Amino acid sequence: MGCFQFGHSGVDLFFVISGFIIMYVHYNDIGNPARLGHYLRRRFTRVMPTYWVALALTVAMGIGGSGGFPSFADLAWSASLVPSNHELLLGIAWTLRYEITFYAVFCALILHRGAGIAVLTLWLAGILLAATGAVDVGWLPGSLYGVFNLQFFFGMAVAYAMRNAAIPAPRFILVTGIALFAVVALAENIKLIDGYADPARIAYGLPAAVIVLGAAASGRQFGTKSVPLLRMLGAASYSIYLFQFIFIGLIWHAWLAAGLDRVMPHTASFPLLAVGGVVGGILASQWIEHPLIRLARSVRLRQPLTIGG
Repeated sequence: MGCFQFGHSGVDLFFVISGFIIMYVHYNDIGNPARLGHYLRRRFTRVMPTYWVALALTVAMGIGGSGGFPSFADLAWSASLVPSNHELLLGIAWTLRYEITFYAVFCALILHRGAGIAVLTLWLAGILLAATGAVDVGWLPGSLYGVFNLQFFFGMAVAYAMRNAAIPAPRFILVTGIALFAVVALAENIKLIDGYADPARIAYGLPAAVIVLGAAASGRQFGTKSVPLLRMLGAASYSIYLFQFIFIGLIWHAWLAAGLDRVMPHTASFPLLAVGGVVGGILASQWIEHPLIRLARSVRLRQPLTIGG
């Protein structure tokens, strides 16, 4: 399965898209502290309730597999997603620690445009200094200074361009971005680059930003065709990401229980595991994620959260 070596680069695209969405959607909230409550509420309800369900299922499966009940500290660190070097019980949620860090930093922009720009500038400088080894930050949680954070900046830059400029030849930009991303992926597959090293975050992140710019500008200029399957996958992407290994694990245990591992090569299970992870994620999005979001957002605070009175 060496042809899928580059598959982890989806995280790079994900972080760029995240930076783009937050800046684009909340652009008018910048410098408007009265909107901080709305921003925090939207981010919390989008991420945490569904994550907690996935975490609970992961813990339950671990207990059922004789892994024992996790310690309170492990459970607390995992449930909070507070930046930490503490290992998460749901390992794939490491990306959410980066997201939470980014969301927190973006709060500064909403509270005050000038102060927010200063905070972002300092954060960017810290990331670059850590990446070059100019400062020793190994004692800090990785999500505070990791090179992945640069991809949020790439995404925000794309959103700023979309908000303030006309983008010429968007389809050419999109095709160029896809081609550049493919070149980097091929280079990793044939072992010309280390896809897990820090430079790869830039090598994948910049083409990802070009893809997002081209796709967003093309949609704005030419409109988008609604493809039901793609819309469904997009709506379920968060649940697919969180729940994929839960469903893959269940299917794999069923495969072993049926004795198929003794009569078929392991690679034969790959299509079933892949489809099962995606379908399970889609079902989780329809039965868990979106109902939870609607429920959480239907709860109104007695007093709106505002800053400065």
